[in-house]
Amino acid sequence: MTRIATLASALMLASSTLALAQTTPAPAPQAPPAVTTPSGDRMWYSHQADEMRASKLIGTKVVNTANETIGDINEIVLGKDGKVAAVVIGVGGFLGIGEREVAVNFNSIRMSRDQSNNLVLTMNATKDTLKDAPAWRWEDTAKR
Repeated sequence: MTRIATLASALMLASSTLALAQTTPAPAPQAPPAVTTPSGDRMWYSHQADEMRASKLIGTKVVNTANETIGDINEIVLGKDGKVAAVVIGVGGFLGIGEREVAVNFNSIRMSRDQSNNLVLTMNATKDTLKDAPAWRWEDTAKR
């Protein structure tokens, strides 16, 4: 009988300890301190709904207003302010052979989506216009 009483006391003591452990709230996780740049802006960035990765633009075909393929994006040029200044389009050639590059202002490209949600880049130019455009060359190889 003494064993049963001892066992019952031990179980009651253990259950009250477990109950306390379960009702004690865990400390709230601390948010990391806000890290800022020298200008006072937050260092970490969150994706915005209307943004796109540059890697998704490179390789994308460019069509004209008649829906003819006139080239594809080979490179993206950023200005000193970090904004896209131009895109370099590979024109002419076949499978990259005989292709030359032409830089166009990014504002001359219209981005949209087709019915399958694929990116469509449209430019108001013909193949001949791009063939006659000045070839793009990096002036200083250190800028690459």
